[in-house]
Amino acid sequence: MTFLVLAGVALRFWAYVSNAALWLDEILLSRSVLEAPLSDLLTRPLMLDQVAPRGFLLVEWLAVALFGSSEYALRLFPFLAGVAGVFLFRRLAERTLTGIAPVLALLMFAVGIPFIRYSAEVKQYELDVTVAAVLLLLAVELRNGNATTKRLLLTGLAGLVVIWFSQASVLMMAGIGLAFAVEWAISREQKSARALAITVPVWAAASLIAVVAGLRSMTPATREFMDDFWGVGFLPWALKPSLQLFWFWDRLTSLFADPTLLRYPWPALFLVVAATGAAVLWRRWRLVALFSVCPLLVCMIAAIAHQYPFRGRLILCLLPPVILLLGAGTDWLMYQASRLHPALGWLLVIVLLTPPAMALVAAPPPYDIEHNRTLLAYLQHNRQPGDLIYVFPLQRIGTQYYGPRFGLSPADWVSGICERDDTRRYIQDVDRFRGVPRVWFLSSGVRPFRTARSAIQKYLETIGIRKDSLSFSSLSMGSVGLELYDLSDPARLKAATSDTFPVPPMPTDPRPGCRDWAKPGPVWQPQH
Repeated sequence: MTFLVLAGVALRFWAYVSNAALWLDEILLSRSVLEAPLSDLLTRPLMLDQVAPRGFLLVEWLAVALFGSSEYALRLFPFLAGVAGVFLFRRLAERTLTGIAPVLALLMFAVGIPFIRYSAEVKQYELDVTVAAVLLLLAVELRNGNATTKRLLLTGLAGLVVIWFSQASVLMMAGIGLAFAVEWAISREQKSARALAITVPVWAAASLIAVVAGLRSMTPATREFMDDFWGVGFLPWALKPSLQLFWFWDRLTSLFADPTLLRYPWPALFLVVAATGAAVLWRRWRLVALFSVCPLLVCMIAAIAHQYPFRGRLILCLLPPVILLLGAGTDWLMYQASRLHPALGWLLVIVLLTPPAMALVAAPPPYDIEHNRTLLAYLQHNRQPGDLIYVFPLQRIGTQYYGPRFGLSPADWVSGICERDDTRRYIQDVDRFRGVPRVWFLSSGVRPFRTARSAIQKYLETIGIRKDSLSFSSLSMGSVGLELYDLSDPARLKAATSDTFPVPPMPTDPRPGCRDWAKPGPVWQPQH
């Protein structure tokens, strides 16, 4: 267990000290931390459609004030939260699981990609994980000992603290409160009744405060954007019951398969193992099973009511209890297989631990999502006088932030359009560069824009010649790249026109989010 803790800390340290360039989401949030007065940061909606807990923003502001505006300073708080999370999860696993289940659970937590990645990002999601572990551990400790009224009250007051650092803590507290209620309804047990009477009401008040603060932290436009962007995480009411059932299955398996979460192959298998773990814990220690399952149930109810999306990094807080279930399920399956033959038990464990290992091997730290510094450094080295630079919509944020460090002012490049409905508009946008001998195309494969990006690349390769390129894989964007095209060959220019070139339709899930901060900047016009 100690070795696994050290390995988990080492992986998080590796991701942190690698100092990857900030990517889109980090830059959008960092802009508020770096530019807004502290009073605005703590009382007004953030710039650029961002939402974050006020306590997290305060610590970020303090880190920048003390250590400067470097990536290290901006990521220090999430990193420390990630390190603390490893120690807390070890304690949680040891307090709730038996056999080799604590080792298995800690192993999956230590090497889990989202826990490593978000410990080195300027976002609050790593705190969601750490706070989830804290709340679960507090709840278990209440149930284990003869908790005094003072301890029950202090545990409740802890909820008033964590809401300022984790918005998802509301869901965890609601889930744990539901678990106590179900346990009391079944057993009429005094400890659960006292927690319901003292701790849970304070958590409910804290949750109400958090909800009000969260709503006030968003403008109507930001809320509309969030609902649109995260829409897949809400149950589509208009679907047929059979399709709604598929939605539930898809959301549950996404806990294991989503590229922003565990990234395991065979997600259905792990869902079955987690369900097995829930059944095992129900028989051994029912309240721990409820602590693990009820937060998931609360998140589902919130998604059905269209209040909180069951999707991606917003449900990262569910992974600690889910991993507890995986540990318990794997331990039980190993025991059953070992009854047939000891080697079968260990073989089963190896099979179930292979996907977490495969995920880490396929995507080890560091996690440079957009490679902004590397791409712009390459552009600076290879750019020639008179070159035109066309920047895809979302890449304009990274280009604005890092461009001046590489001699690239906003007047030196042009932003592409952002269009939600018509792929052809993107083709028509780049068609204005016909006849230009050197055009750089800076883009990424972020999911809503992949169709448009592919269409532009095919069109430019049809009417021009690709002279240079640099590409990197990306954890969540497929790939990011920089390409140089020569669009001055008359013969190739006759091969296609933007009005007739075949293009696929724009995706509807998810649709590109064309916000003000993604709109074109300086407009370039050809010189005659």
